[in-house]
Amino acid sequence: MERTLRDLLEWVVLGLLVVVGVLLALWVGGWVFTFLGKVLLSLSGLIATLLKYAIPVLLIAAVGYGVFYLLQRRQA
Repeated sequence: MERTLRDLLEWVVLGLLVVVGVLLALWVGGWVFTFLGKVLLSLSGLIATLLKYAIPVLLIAAVGYGVFYLLQRRQA
């Protein structure tokens, strides 16, 4: 089965279209992952800031609860 010049050109053009489509998909994927990375980085910063202030407050609340519990137990 012989291939004509037109058949070869069609295959070359089809291959180039596939390559362009794959490159476009990779480019869009890069933008998506860059955006997702920025969102996750912001979220981790928010969580770190909350923990920086929440842990001391929770420790003070735990100590207060412990003192309250011991005082209640002594009275009983």
